[in-house]
Amino acid sequence: MAEKSLEQGSVSIPMEETKRAGGAPPDAALLTHLKKVENHITEAQRFSHLPRRSAVDLEFTELSYTIHEGPCWRRRGCKALLKCLSGKFCSRELIGIMGPSGAGKSTLMNILAGYRETGMKGQILVNGRPRDLRTFRKMSCYIMQDDMLLPHLTTREAMMVSANLKLNESMEVKKELVNEILTALGLQECAHTRTHSLSGGQCKRLAIALELVNNPPVMFFDEPTSGLDSASCFQVVSLMKSLAQGGRTIICTIHQPSAKLFEMFDKLYILSQGQCIYKGTVPYLIPYLKNLGLHCPTYHNPADFIIEVASGEYGDLNPVLFEAVQGGLCSEGGKKNSTDKNDPTSSCPTQCNNDSGYIEKHTFATSTLTQFCILFERTFITICRDMVLTHLRVMSHLCIGVLIGLLYLNIGNDASKVFNNTGFLFFSMLFLMFAALMPTVLTFPLEMSVFIREHLNYWYSLKAYYLAKTMADIPFQIICPIMYCSIVYWMTEQPPEAGRYLLFMALSTSTALVAQSLGLLIGAASTSLQVATFVGPVTAIPVLLFSGFFVNFDTIPKYLQWSSYVSYVRYGFEGVILSIYGMNRSELECPGMVCKFQKPEEVLQLLDVEDAKLYVDFMVLGVFFLILRLATYLVLRYKVKSER
Repeated sequence: MAEKSLEQGSVSIPMEETKRAGGAPPDAALLTHLKKVENHITEAQRFSHLPRRSAVDLEFTELSYTIHEGPCWRRRGCKALLKCLSGKFCSRELIGIMGPSGAGKSTLMNILAGYRETGMKGQILVNGRPRDLRTFRKMSCYIMQDDMLLPHLTTREAMMVSANLKLNESMEVKKELVNEILTALGLQECAHTRTHSLSGGQCKRLAIALELVNNPPVMFFDEPTSGLDSASCFQVVSLMKSLAQGGRTIICTIHQPSAKLFEMFDKLYILSQGQCIYKGTVPYLIPYLKNLGLHCPTYHNPADFIIEVASGEYGDLNPVLFEAVQGGLCSEGGKKNSTDKNDPTSSCPTQCNNDSGYIEKHTFATSTLTQFCILFERTFITICRDMVLTHLRVMSHLCIGVLIGLLYLNIGNDASKVFNNTGFLFFSMLFLMFAALMPTVLTFPLEMSVFIREHLNYWYSLKAYYLAKTMADIPFQIICPIMYCSIVYWMTEQPPEAGRYLLFMALSTSTALVAQSLGLLIGAASTSLQVATFVGPVTAIPVLLFSGFFVNFDTIPKYLQWSSYVSYVRYGFEGVILSIYGMNRSELECPGMVCKFQKPEEVLQLLDVEDAKLYVDFMVLGVFFLILRLATYLVLRYKVKSER
């Protein structure tokens, strides 16, 4: 496989730089310093276990992108973000998309990566053929500006999850490949460090390593040097340069790089106001601008100069630059420069066009069941290590259970304290509802960015992720209510019957599971963390109002009685009352002379549940559970599609 990966037209990572023929390099001290840093990252060992992939050339013609301004009910027209862009990005090249803020850099890269489709016009070709988006997504990856990693996994665990999802190989091959990538990217020393403790440069390299597992021929980077110091920036750009020399097409947006980083790019594609003002090699940029009457000052960073020109600091020269690009001046200079360099890789090879079709497939590398098992294990580990979501949740159920047990101590069989006991039963439903609702409201907002990145990079299907994410939390959502119910049931001296105790636990757990499902739906549908945390408690208010404790069903106005059927807490509370006071329970103890509610049937009549059926309550809670889970899946599916 090692030999195959180095064939012409295939993608690999070079571990040995070719030596320059004839003469000493122009600046020996600088090259010695550069070589030292580059060796640390790229010359560890040959990637002998990477799957063989065809090289890919990306071409786009007459590409435009428009968006609608204003909300959907009051459109204010359209705005063009990109206008008639054309270009070709070849394999074995590091391409930098530059431009001032708002020029359209990220928009162009999102369209090329397939993250945006609505509003796009033009043609995108992959190896000379029209792009099939699903196939292209499998052969490419997108590494975003913010390194979205799961904080509770170690570096090696995150890499193994990526390898297990992306490769259909033996475990030995996966482990060897992960070790090779970690060593080559300088992450071996932090292999057992959790990702939230990594430095900025290490996080960026880990984000690259995660996508490198299946050897994608096309890699997109959005501002890869953002937030990094100069040394880390050089390491990341050196790594991207090495990846490009291995046969990949590396495309990145970059904002005002230093002169040292600027010279490392093979090609530039510079935008201003949604149009191209230069496309070509780095060495030809200054002569090209000079031909247009723009002289870069001596010792001035060319990257800074072209951004200043595009921003209008030397006057509005964008129309002149647009016409020059349309007139073909950039392409003529590029051809001349590549002829002078005599570089065989400067022109895009075409011999790999024919073998790309059978290698790439629409399907994922692993089955849905395998994806579910891997993601379930990952989610389960994350939940166990999360202090807030798990440890605090367990402790809160134990502490509140003891507190409630002490507050309502030995009142369960006292006829004079029936109202207190029903209050205890309702509060139990209230507490279990909020304890299940609020943590899960945050589940999807906190991980949505990670999910979008992994799903759009073709790690796994939506249904595998959703099933794993929801199923992994169910055991904890069952154990916590059981612990709470086991404490309060016996401390409050409810009927000492196994059947009633099991029904009480089952109804409490069912109510908690429905509340958890509602929390997942709110989190999935919310646009931000703040919206989710606000909407969660607000939705609980009508659910509690129409639960049957504060207002009886007969008292509710007819035009609002339908709301009582939508309140899932009503069915949980109704079932708990039936399990405690129904099923032919014997009379309660009366410490005084007369107790109004000594007969349990009177309690059922007071709460208007004497005609209710337990099996109906369980069935309705089950229907709520299924409907909310299905609705959450559909919302997630819609959000994934709307991302494009």
